[in-house]
Amino acid sequence: MEATELKKIILNYLESHHTLSLATVGEGLPHAATVFYVNIGLDLYFLSSPTSRHGINMSHCARVSATINEDYAQWRLIKGIQLEGFVKTVSGIWENGRLAIAFIKKFPDVADFFSPRKLGEKILSKVEKVKIYELTPTRIYFINNEFGFGHREELILPISRP
Repeated sequence: MEATELKKIILNYLESHHTLSLATVGEGLPHAATVFYVNIGLDLYFLSSPTSRHGINMSHCARVSATINEDYAQWRLIKGIQLEGFVKTVSGIWENGRLAIAFIKKFPDVADFFSPRKLGEKILSKVEKVKIYELTPTRIYFINNEFGFGHREELILPISRP
């Protein structure tokens, strides 16, 4: 499959899904966490606390991997994304209007997170610490078992490493 066609398939898949399983490593131990994301092109953005286990891991090692998929009951139907890349902090939750709008558009329920007056004091104290992270993929695999067991297409992306 040509890179242009593969990129279009990947973008459609990213836009139609909501969560990614993020894999990080810290102190030699792997860790996975599920986060909501929005994408702008192939770049993925998610909200998280820098004091979470994966937040701490990412502060020490920016290399991550992730998967985006559904829960399939038949192996022949499996489709999904496996990716690897680098992550960085973009801003605090209230400091980036463009990303706030993208999150609210995709997840209307998080609108209150971007409107501090609507939050209770307990939730506000937690939300204030949340950061927006950008995951820039360097390699994306699109898995599609409809074409055969373990069939995957690879898209390699040229980026400068942090």
